[in-house]
Amino acid sequence: MPVIVSHAAADEPWAQWIALTLRAAGYETHLDPAGDSFARRLTEGHVSSTDAVLILLSAEHRASEADWAWIVRSPALVGRLLALRLDTAEPPSALRAIPCRSLHGLDEEDALEVVLTLVGGIRRHPSECPSRD
Repeated sequence: MPVIVSHAAADEPWAQWIALTLRAAGYETHLDPAGDSFARRLTEGHVSSTDAVLILLSAEHRASEADWAWIVRSPALVGRLLALRLDTAEPPSALRAIPCRSLHGLDEEDALEVVLTLVGGIRRHPSECPSRD
């Protein structure tokens, strides 16, 4: 299952690190810099119906409450939204019902654990599964 990493432009370094971390754990990732149309892209079928959407939240994210509400109410995204807080900014009220963890103040090892736990752990490729012979 691919993971879409939606992020503010200022949070690109975090997004790159998270994408690399997820790829190393066996996930396909796509970066989605949030801009004026990010809510529409996420809700109107511009992502696959199997993609998980990981939203990176920070004080730098400029989405409106209406954007967040639209994303959360979208039938196409129900059960596929996850959020990571990058700083001390509180999550928008519309996002408080989705799984959300914080990376603020964590060292790299702890941040890695939080990211992997949020998305479901390390994925094993079929070629890596032990043989039953």
